[in-house]
Amino acid sequence: MADELKQIKKIYGEDMMHLCRELFPDILENEGKLLRILNNNIAPTRSFAKDVIDNNLKSSFRNWINSLLNEAEIELLDTNKTPFELMEEAGYTLYECKSEEDIQSFRHFYSREGRGETPIYIPGTKPTPHKGEELCTFSGDRLERCFVFFAIKKNVDEIKREDFYEPKREDEYGTSVISIQFSKDCANVLSIKNRYNHTVENPDATFGNNLENIIPGLTNSFEKYYGFDIEQCIEETGYFLQSDLNYVRAKDGKYYRYNLEMDNIYYCENNIIIKNGNIIRDYANNKERYLLVEQVVIDLKEKKAIFPCPTFLFKKDSFVESINNVGEIKNIEVVKKGDNRIINIKYDKDRIVKIEIDKNNAIIGYVNDHIKKIGDFFLPFNKKMKYISLNNCEKIGQDFLDYNKNLIELSLPTVKRIEKEFLNQNNSLLSLYLPEVEVIGSYFLRANTIINSLYLPKVKKIGDYVLNSNKGITILFLPEVEEIGYSFMCVNKELEGLYLPKVKKIGDCSFSKLEKIKDNLSLPEVEEIGNHVFEELIEVEDVNLPKLRVMGDAFLMYNDSLVFVTLPNAEYVGEKFLKFNTKLKYIDLPKVKRIKVGFLDNNEVLEYINIPKDVEIKKGFNIKPIHYIISDLLESNKTK
Repeated sequence: MADELKQIKKIYGEDMMHLCRELFPDILENEGKLLRILNNNIAPTRSFAKDVIDNNLKSSFRNWINSLLNEAEIELLDTNKTPFELMEEAGYTLYECKSEEDIQSFRHFYSREGRGETPIYIPGTKPTPHKGEELCTFSGDRLERCFVFFAIKKNVDEIKREDFYEPKREDEYGTSVISIQFSKDCANVLSIKNRYNHTVENPDATFGNNLENIIPGLTNSFEKYYGFDIEQCIEETGYFLQSDLNYVRAKDGKYYRYNLEMDNIYYCENNIIIKNGNIIRDYANNKERYLLVEQVVIDLKEKKAIFPCPTFLFKKDSFVESINNVGEIKNIEVVKKGDNRIINIKYDKDRIVKIEIDKNNAIIGYVNDHIKKIGDFFLPFNKKMKYISLNNCEKIGQDFLDYNKNLIELSLPTVKRIEKEFLNQNNSLLSLYLPEVEVIGSYFLRANTIINSLYLPKVKKIGDYVLNSNKGITILFLPEVEEIGYSFMCVNKELEGLYLPKVKKIGDCSFSKLEKIKDNLSLPEVEEIGNHVFEELIEVEDVNLPKLRVMGDAFLMYNDSLVFVTLPNAEYVGEKFLKFNTKLKYIDLPKVKRIKVGFLDNNEVLEYINIPKDVEIKKGFNIKPIHYIISDLLESNKTK
């Protein structure tokens, strides 16, 4: 036993040795058996035990090892039903894709809300690059190497993404549309792809890449009906490695710990890359020369950064460009820093770029104060970056640390323009200082609910879904902003002060449900407001918008404290304007031309209204139509 535990410690680390001694004392009585099981199923890694312990998966690990003891193939359910019949029983409609046009017909299911129209596919041409949250399947030519199926839940239209604020890979939305794909090799390697795509971990291993987790018998059914020889994870209890941890099963049957996945390419420990199940060892066989940090290879001999696996969606990597474009690299040194390492990249004129990586080669820090521009796709799938300094950068492209969740320090003192998807998933940053930025793209800090200090003194234009659902900002001062996109600061229930002295246009759903705004709402330059803006301003009594001309639906709806509304230049009013307001007494709309249905529904205390007598008002269905209220007021001495 002692010798076996020493070998386990050598390959998998001391924590693994202690864990095996705790969980498998009986197996260790049979010298060499546990080590053989581990070697056959887990590639060398010193992180496995910590991953299991930190995620409370000891029981799952024990059950999995016990299931492998007899090393016999697990018997799968035999069935005479077709895959289409079984998927019907599981609540899905299964489709086989026989052409590129068939594949593209499912593309719209993978376009994230608010990303624009899904590009139309023209038969015989190369598909247009994605605009939303799509699978690499839609980039074209997938049928050359895979058999492709899509399965759609019968109630897919009832399953809304917005109901799943914290997405999980196997939640109802993620599995409501799945793609089941088999490689066209001698063994048909299986991949089940999730609807969320990269919003969740390992989206290309949904249901643990095990058809039996969808419905028993599905493996046998596909093999009989299509003649497949399916290679998949058939150990039910090994499911946790792919569903809960960052492990992927390669064609050699072993699980490899990976730092990052892009387009079904897994960048693993020990310089190993796994592409469509195949193990690429080009860099693993020469560790003295190459260092794989997430999706980037640092060539210590040639002194350059390499993006080793370009794809249709990711032809280049701006992180690599940011290293190589500083100038000619003179030297690269790697220095230990506790469990982490610092990569010092040295150029002429004493210029240095620093990359900090953890013990698993995940990038956690980056300092590069020598470049002025960051291109698109800068470490878009990095999750662990904690700090970054780009002190001379003036422009940042789209998908900058798009899925990072851990950044707490960010220095961008000279940046003037930021494109979409900037820190879209981050929920750790508490403060942000951007003194020179003028344009902010869509999804800027969309999921960050805790940031409480935001300094943007020069920003003029803000994209869609920026700071959506933020709960930390209490005072918002944007002195130069002129245009705001959809859903800005939507559902911020802590905002107490709002100062937008130059804003002219506000998009749909922005500033809705601001429960703590108490001061009178003053937007002196605003001219156009979208749908559901300033809905549920619970404490505001007076609204005076002197230049507002056009307002969308549900503007100022559910504002039960409003008493005075003055809109001297408003011309077009959307549906449900001031609906469910019961206290409004004064409203001034001297230039209004058209008012849609729902205007002032439920208000019976109005005392003064100023509108042209020939204004077009669509009739509603309330008990006491507003037409009668307005008519009475216009004939009284209380109105003009």
